[in-house]
Amino acid sequence: MSTDKEKNNKLLQTLHTLIKNWENEVVEFKQATNSFSQHEIGQYFSAISNEANLKGLQYGWLVFGVHNKTRKIVSTDYRDTQGLESLKHEIADNTTDRITFTDIFEVYDGDNRVVMFKIPAAVIGMPTAWKGHWYGREGESIGALSTEEFDRLRGHTRPDWSRQLIDGSSVNNLDKDAVQIARTKYKEKQNREHTSAEVDKMSDEEFLSQVNLTRNSKLTKTAMILLGNPSHAYMLGTPARVMWRLYGSNSMVKDYMELNIPFITVVDRAYANIRNLTYRYLPDITTLFPTITRQYDMDLLKELMNNCIAHKLWKAFHNMCYVKSLVM
Repeated sequence: MSTDKEKNNKLLQTLHTLIKNWENEVVEFKQATNSFSQHEIGQYFSAISNEANLKGLQYGWLVFGVHNKTRKIVSTDYRDTQGLESLKHEIADNTTDRITFTDIFEVYDGDNRVVMFKIPAAVIGMPTAWKGHWYGREGESIGALSTEEFDRLRGHTRPDWSRQLIDGSSVNNLDKDAVQIARTKYKEKQNREHTSAEVDKMSDEEFLSQVNLTRNSKLTKTAMILLGNPSHAYMLGTPARVMWRLYGSNSMVKDYMELNIPFITVVDRAYANIRNLTYRYLPDITTLFPTITRQYDMDLLKELMNNCIAHKLWKAFHNMCYVKSLVM
């Protein structure tokens, strides 16, 4: 676990990098010795948030405790730790959809205290406003967001994560059994003799290109999710896992398992761990022969799990999808 000193040193490195690059539309330095107008902070928040979006960045910075002419780190007494936390709520009260600072860091360079405000980029398709007004920047100047920038922000669409290519990837990073399953399922779906014959003649590279899982011999992220070799899961950056948990009657976890890629088989693997009890019952008094049924409908349960996985991947792809196995 990182110590406070290690965290401070990492933040100092970030600060020195920002100072080296100096002023641009997504970074602003202020001396802010004792106080600073909340309204001005809100204006900078709006402007930097919008500019970060336009530049394809995840965030920008507002930094207190750096002289904006000499680039020298000075000490700022702007609010204490508790006051900085309350500022998050004060900003959220006047911004679009209550967006506020991702984080606020107090950094120390010797005896000098610096406050670094991490400002998230505007949400795709929704420019960030402060008190009903949209702000932008041109160099060091701050002013109303231009009509052209506003239209660009409103017109932005979310990139299709699933179609993005993985640098340095190839079919060698895939699970051969998963690829074979994909071939079989594709032929079953098409249900045509000539199509099956064509697929059988294709190499793995040709087949994956045919179904748009590769481009220029590189894997799409969809290909890695569905067919990837688990030992190469790191190539996705963000872990792709399904967590199966077994809960007891007291809601305590009795057992668990993490299921990795390839996801073409993950639902079947998760389902194999779910206790699906068999019941026998008499539907009415006119028969002596019991009806046999399962506690859960297999197809319905698998559909629910697939929907869970698809929703998680679409929404953020930052969280694990948890499949909860119920017990009686």
